[in-house]
Amino acid sequence: MGRLHEYQVIGRRLPSEQEPTPKLFRMRIFAPNQVVAKSRYWYFLSKLHKAKQANGEIVSVNEIYE
Repeated sequence: MGRLHEYQVIGRRLPSEQEPTPKLFRMRIFAPNQVVAKSRYWYFLSKLHKAKQANGEIVSVNEIYE
């Protein structure tokens, strides 16, 4: 198994007429790479909030070094 890294992933819903500036959601995710971190972000976001990958976007993905 590969080494896990810590990532900070920030995303939001896509802007719409009802919500022109959607709220940003930030999560700290442990994953082996950025692709898996983004995937886990959408998995947890769909459980916590009514948001799907098709109706949202990733604003940034940063690896946290400590």
